[in-house]
Amino acid sequence: MGAADVSDLELAPDLEPSFRSFLKTVPNTIGILIQDPVNRRLIEAAAVQLELHASAIDQADLDLETLCTFDIIVAEQPSASLIKAVFEDAANGMESIYPALVAAYSGKQAPELPDNRFDGVLLLPLKPAPLVAQLSLILYAHRSFARRYNSALEELRLNRRIFRSVTSGISVASATQPDMPLLYVNPAFEVMTGYSLEEVMGKNCRFLQRDDHNQPGITHLREAIRDQREIIVVIRNYRKDSTPFWNEFSLSPIRNRDGKLTHFVGIQTDVTARVEFEAALRESEKLAAVGRLAATIAHEINNPLESVMNLIYLAQNSKTPGDTDRYLATADQELRRVALITQQSLRFYKQSSKPQAVLPADMLDSVLDVYASQIANINVTSHRRDRAHTPITCLESEIRQVLNNLVRNAIDALRGTGGQSGGQLYIRTRNATHWRSGATGVIITVADNGTGMSRETIKQIFTAFFSTKGIGGTGLGLWVSAEIVNRHQGCFLVRSSQRPGHSGTVFELFLPFQSTVA
Repeated sequence: MGAADVSDLELAPDLEPSFRSFLKTVPNTIGILIQDPVNRRLIEAAAVQLELHASAIDQADLDLETLCTFDIIVAEQPSASLIKAVFEDAANGMESIYPALVAAYSGKQAPELPDNRFDGVLLLPLKPAPLVAQLSLILYAHRSFARRYNSALEELRLNRRIFRSVTSGISVASATQPDMPLLYVNPAFEVMTGYSLEEVMGKNCRFLQRDDHNQPGITHLREAIRDQREIIVVIRNYRKDSTPFWNEFSLSPIRNRDGKLTHFVGIQTDVTARVEFEAALRESEKLAAVGRLAATIAHEINNPLESVMNLIYLAQNSKTPGDTDRYLATADQELRRVALITQQSLRFYKQSSKPQAVLPADMLDSVLDVYASQIANINVTSHRRDRAHTPITCLESEIRQVLNNLVRNAIDALRGTGGQSGGQLYIRTRNATHWRSGATGVIITVADNGTGMSRETIKQIFTAFFSTKGIGGTGLGLWVSAEIVNRHQGCFLVRSSQRPGHSGTVFELFLPFQSTVA
């Protein structure tokens, strides 16, 4: 190929406009490291046709700073391999993109298979038009890749800035490595826990729990990890200085394009102040419940005591031994009822220090005995059916508190009908399986045909301070009940209607036979 052939250099007519428009948008520089003078002039001529500024590269000056001043480098294969090695050494641990590297082979040295180490390969000598076309395609592809790479890199840097700037702790754990080690935590995580990124890298996040593993939230978290699903739990963690804090932990699985789980992302929020406030509210509700129970017990005990006093007076003034015996027997029955109410009341608020097995029917007995006279006074008929005869493991006093709330609310709803006859209270127990978790347990149903609730009311009944009883309610009963049931890994199902003639409310409480409540 002679020098006259250089005048024949041109792009294909259908490619020339788009390539020229693209090439003008970025700096155009080409580095040439070709020893053969004819091949070198061919590359220089092609560079002119592509509007590239050509510059020779010295074999002895293959440093990264010089090489990165070019958009594309064309070098004979041995030199191209040396330049490739420079790029690979510099790329270790760095986020960058380097010039397009094209290896030039002579016809006698051409490889049998394509050399994939480079961005392109030229087999020289080559006619001018194909040479320009090949260089154009290589440069176009490289710059397109560079734009996409820089765009992705900028997005990555933006995400990193976001991760570093948010006030909630963020952690990323590998789901493919053994024991799910942490790969990244943001500065907010470091501030919240006191641990640096270097200290937590490669560790499982359970180190924040210390030896405090007996928490319901941790059990829920393990189940979510096993099922590869999202979850939000509140667990007690410990800072580096051993200070405990309550962590609202949100866990989300991350999957690749094939749907395979690769990572878990956790978001940590310090909710210690909120948890302590809610604990104070729960204690307040317990005190209020004690006050309501005390008033109920006083009323329940006062009536039989008055009867006992009257019966003793009648027995003392009776002239007939048979009447005296009858009066004393009735008085004994009334005193036994007083003793029963007192005993059930003591059981009701006896605090449980640890979970214990108890029959649902026994807990219902203690609640219904307290409210027996109220149920009778408002002309309500009570229907009881117990088909659950397997004990459940729970904190007995807390579940009694929940049942007390349900029964008392049902009585209040029936009282709201104006004391009309026909009020019905239904209490049911049966064994069941939770449809979502598959856990086996007991469903306790408390239903009434009282005034019912609207859909808007049902949406808010488990919200703190929401009440339909005016000044007569605290708005904490069902909120506390929901918290207790959640810790017992149970749940509520509520249905209600306000249709005339078909009004009423049904509360179904599911409790597993075995829960991990602390």
